[in-house]
Amino acid sequence: MLIDFPKVLLLVFLFISGSVSGQGVEVLIKFEVNSGNLQDTRITLSENGSVIETISPAKSKNVTQLKFDKDYVLSFEKPGYITKRVAVNTKNVPEEIKGINLDFDFAVEIFEQYEGLNTVVFNQPVARWFYDAQEDEFTYDTDYTKSIRSALVDFDKQYEKAQLTGKSKQSESKAPENPVQVSESQPAVEPNASQATLTEKTNDQPKEEPTVDVESDKDKEEKARQEKLLEQQQLEAKGRSEEEARQERIKAEEERKRELQERAEAEDRAAKAKMEEEAAAKQKPEVTNEPTNNEKAQVDEEERARKKLKLEAEIRAAEEAARAEEKRRAEIEQLEIERRQREADARRAEEERLAAKKRAEEERKKQQEATRAEEERKRLEASEAAFEAERQRKAKEAYEAEQRAMAKAKAVAEAQERERSEALAKMEEERKSLSVKDAGAVITRTEEEIVEHNRTITQITIVREFMTYVYKKVVYSWGGIYYFRDDDSITKAVFELETKN
Repeated sequence: MLIDFPKVLLLVFLFISGSVSGQGVEVLIKFEVNSGNLQDTRITLSENGSVIETISPAKSKNVTQLKFDKDYVLSFEKPGYITKRVAVNTKNVPEEIKGINLDFDFAVEIFEQYEGLNTVVFNQPVARWFYDAQEDEFTYDTDYTKSIRSALVDFDKQYEKAQLTGKSKQSESKAPENPVQVSESQPAVEPNASQATLTEKTNDQPKEEPTVDVESDKDKEEKARQEKLLEQQQLEAKGRSEEEARQERIKAEEERKRELQERAEAEDRAAKAKMEEEAAAKQKPEVTNEPTNNEKAQVDEEERARKKLKLEAEIRAAEEAARAEEKRRAEIEQLEIERRQREADARRAEEERLAAKKRAEEERKKQQEATRAEEERKRLEASEAAFEAERQRKAKEAYEAEQRAMAKAKAVAEAQERERSEALAKMEEERKSLSVKDAGAVITRTEEEIVEHNRTITQITIVREFMTYVYKKVVYSWGGIYYFRDDDSITKAVFELETKN
């Protein structure tokens, strides 16, 4: 008997692995709440449209077991937050694959619900998972993700506006548990509401986390880049406002300085004109007892000197203020340059950290794949060894049984041969002297086959006019063939000659 070893080994492997995971597929779910915790959250599991389980997760990572040939919907909810749904179709998995590890994982993050925000896009699942026969694994439906991408992009824009101007339902009843202190130079930027951590796979790129509800490293980098860009835009706008205010102050100081200078020049001109008048008056004869012109001129000179000193003091004060403002502006510019440098360094450090994390994740995945492959190889080798040992044991037992059967058959044949030899003389004496050719014509002929443990007997009974004969052809399992007529041994030629019709 020929044995198809590859098929047998595959059946043994599927039996070993199927005994553990052949009943369904395990899904690892990472559930997170943006700007909140898992208190009052729940995960509702529906099977073929009926709710079968409700989970109140105490930790972010949860494992659920899904049966094959079902349609599932997982809903992630919390009061005051947007409910998200993920669909999983476990149908169309071949029977020979069901015993193999088909487990997969994804992540979901929910966000606060703001007043007036249109969340109709989340009435449908944000991602659909199914079994991909070409890849022999579960993956998400990229066509479906693309079909709702534009709606999610529109929602992102609305959500960003709602964060700046709106009020969340959660904040009406309860303040955030972990408020974030943000300085003026670093305004708070909420993450994109529709982004999450699913791995996206395209035809010409390796499989990655989908951009909806399951957040990959690429999505995180893009989100961080958008946050930095928004923060930079806000800082630039604030810097422009401060620069405009500074320019206004400088302009006001210059205007005030110009006015003071013009007033000083006007007073100088008036003083000169008065001095000229006084000089002209000196040439006229004095006719009154009023103070002399010299005394009056001295008083006026002192007044002009006092006013001049006052103007000079005001001008110096304005210049000091202008210099202080210039110094403050230079300090602000230096601080702004240092801040931008720190931000650039922080961005580079974050990019390097994300790149290192991505490389580490890729290395971890490679190591996991290598470990799984090694484990599969060891399990297969163990299965092959076990199967080969079992085959050899059964072959040895069959060989020994066959040897015992042959020995027993040989002993029986020898005993039968002795019995026939002993009975031959007696049968010959008792047998009528009538030979086969004198027994007359054949009246009836019957044939039957008798199968015993170690031999097959073909028995032919021929009834002639004057005698009945019983012929036997005995074939043993070990290969021996014997012919008999009424238990007397005859040759094959005689057997064939006398038993033919």
